[in-house]
Amino acid sequence: MKKGFFSVVILLCCGFLFSGCIKTSPAVTTINPYMSANVGTYNFIAYKTVPATVRSQVRDTGTTLIITGYTADKVNPRDRIVLTVTQYNGSTGVFSMVQGLASATYYHGSAVGVALGGIVSIQKVSTTSISGYFSFNTQDGLSVQDGVFNVGLP
Repeated sequence: MKKGFFSVVILLCCGFLFSGCIKTSPAVTTINPYMSANVGTYNFIAYKTVPATVRSQVRDTGTTLIITGYTADKVNPRDRIVLTVTQYNGSTGVFSMVQGLASATYYHGSAVGVALGGIVSIQKVSTTSISGYFSFNTQDGLSVQDGVFNVGLP
C-alpha cells in the first residue's frame, strides 16, 4: 500500500514539474540571414547580417530600418554595407535614395563610399524575416549592383 501511494505521489509530482515545460506558443522558424552584392569587380558576401530599427526622437518621422552586412573576407575584415530605409512601416516597397527614402554606405578599409543614388527594395516581409534587393552608386564612382538580403525581424 505504501509503495503504491508513494508511486502515485512521485508520478503526480513529476507531472506537475514537467507540465511547466510544455510550449503553448508557436515555434519561431530560424532563418538564414544573408547579404551579398557585386561591388565593382569584387563579390561582397556577408558573414553576419544584422537588422535594427530606430525611432526618431527629433521629429515624428516614424521608424528607420537599418540593415548591416559585415564581410566574410579575411583580407578586408572591416568591410561592410549599411542600408537604411527611413519611415519604414513594416510593409514592402521600393525606396529611392534620390528621394531621401533610403540611403546606403559601403565601408572598405578606411574608405567610406556614401551612395548618391540607387534603391533599396523590400520584396517580402513575413512574421519572421525581411528580404529584398538593393543597388547604388557611391560619390567616388563605385557601383554596388545585384545586392540581395534576408534578415530576421529586428
